[in-house]
Amino acid sequence: MTAAARSRKPSRRRPEVAMRITARRREEIRRLAAALAEIAPATTRGKGYCVQQVAIQMGLKDYWKSRNNKKATIAHLLEHVFRRHPRKPKKLVLEIVHGGVLWKARKGERVSPAQLEAIIEPMEALGFRIRKDIEAIEVPEPGRVRQPSQDVVALLDRLQLHKALTDDVAGMFRDGHFNEAVRKALERFEKLIQDALGDHKTFGRDLMARAFGGKSPLIQLNELTTTNDRSEQEGFKFLTMGAMAALRNPLSHGDVTQMNAVDAIERLVFVSMLFKRLESAVNWKEVFSG
Repeated sequence: MTAAARSRKPSRRRPEVAMRITARRREEIRRLAAALAEIAPATTRGKGYCVQQVAIQMGLKDYWKSRNNKKATIAHLLEHVFRRHPRKPKKLVLEIVHGGVLWKARKGERVSPAQLEAIIEPMEALGFRIRKDIEAIEVPEPGRVRQPSQDVVALLDRLQLHKALTDDVAGMFRDGHFNEAVRKALERFEKLIQDALGDHKTFGRDLMARAFGGKSPLIQLNELTTTNDRSEQEGFKFLTMGAMAALRNPLSHGDVTQMNAVDAIERLVFVSMLFKRLESAVNWKEVFSG
């Protein structure tokens, strides 16, 4: 091969990294991991709340490796996420904090402002503005958690929710965390759509409009051959857009009044219906297989 031909050969470029991990940044990540370890379990039996389950649900399970202790294991996860995913560190940390304050409340403890500040400081040192998001999270008093009656729990069990909602979502409901149960259900539906489209940069209403809207929807519920078919497709688009705007978005902030058990059941049944109808879409398997 001539020198000219070699010069025309395309060079192999390394994938762009999200963050170069310097010694200073590694120390901040360790501080962050220690602070998160104060409010959240690294692992748990079954599929209950823990940092490992949050990582799995966010598609980060490849970065979960057991280390010598809880703090080191969380630090390993964080470092790999910071290194490779510019948009995910903030969402990952907020998800851990959301679950952590509830986990502590179930144990009869309350996450303190100092514990939250210990999370905010290293995150902002790493370049992520997170103070307003964390300060907006409702930190329930342990005594304020309202356990639903056995009759209400039995009702939820009889309704046969979609399998995506029967693990930690149902567990949150049984523990009296109604807002968090509904929030988690809606965010899980959103993530399923993102995974199906291979699009983790679009969120909420815009994501639903992209998935179900247009003349040739990416996710097609039916054959779109009749007026009823087209009406259903358009209606489902608006249902999912409304679910993101009217139900999910307000619950992402901590200043929303705690809903009662019946309101939570109504919303969970609605989200369950969205899941079930989605999986019966005519091109669902084709979309999800890419």
